Amino acid sequence: MSDGHGLDEPGTDQPSATTLRIARQLAQELAAVATVEIDDCKGGISVSVTPRNPRARAFGWAEFSDQLILQVGDYGGRWELGAGPEDVALLEDITRSVIAGRVREVFAPGRSAISVLLADGAVETEIGVEAPAGCLPLPFWRRWSRSIQYAPYR
Repeated sequence: MSDGHGLDEPGTDQPSATTLRIARQLAQELAAVATVEIDDCKGGISVSVTPRNPRARAFGWAEFSDQLILQVGDYGGRWELGAGPEDVALLEDITRSVIAGRVREVFAPGRSAISVLLADGAVETEIGVEAPAGCLPLPFWRRWSRSIQYAPYR
């Protein structure tokens, strides 16, 4: 199903999505600089935001009745949140910071760390791993590994 802006709109049999307002607002605000896709997924919605600037960072989230999952990085940058108002506010803060280019990713073999500087000066960091079981990270990997400071969408 599609809304008036050509965006997929969750079906009426899906639970109401608290982040749908955020997604629609981003679609309007970022129309010239990014693609915002809103899709049905089993029990909720899925949103993906892809910037036209290749130096900016894409992100997306899925919302279910009791959980939000925000993904910003390759391996790291996965926030598993509840569905309360404070969780929705954190999701919006992180997405606004990514759009503003206040996001840095550090890469190492099989892992990455995403750090997002929020508007209030706080830093949210998530580390993810995609390595064989038992593989430990090299010491101080976040200090010597390749890192990228992503650009703003505009």
